[in-house]
Amino acid sequence: MVKRENILPFAPLGALIQEATGKRVSKDAKQTAATILEDVTEKIIKKAVLLAEHSGRKTVKSKDVTLAFNQVKGDL
Repeated sequence: MVKRENILPFAPLGALIQEATGKRVSKDAKQTAATILEDVTEKIIKKAVLLAEHSGRKTVKSKDVTLAFNQVKGDL
C-alpha cells in the first residue's frame, strides 16, 4: 500500500479519543487512528456514491451515507 499523508488533523482526533477514554494517546496512535478512519470513510463514501447513482442522482444525500455505513459496518 502506498503511504500517504493523513487528511484528518491529529489534535482534534486526539481530543476526541481523550474525551471518549480519558486516556492520553501517543502521536503514533493518533496517526494510526486517522489512517483507519480515512480508509473506512473512503469505503463508505464510495458506496454512498454508488447508491446515489443507482437512484439517478449526482448528489450524495445523508440517507446514502447512512445506508452505505450500515452496509460497511458489518465488515468492520
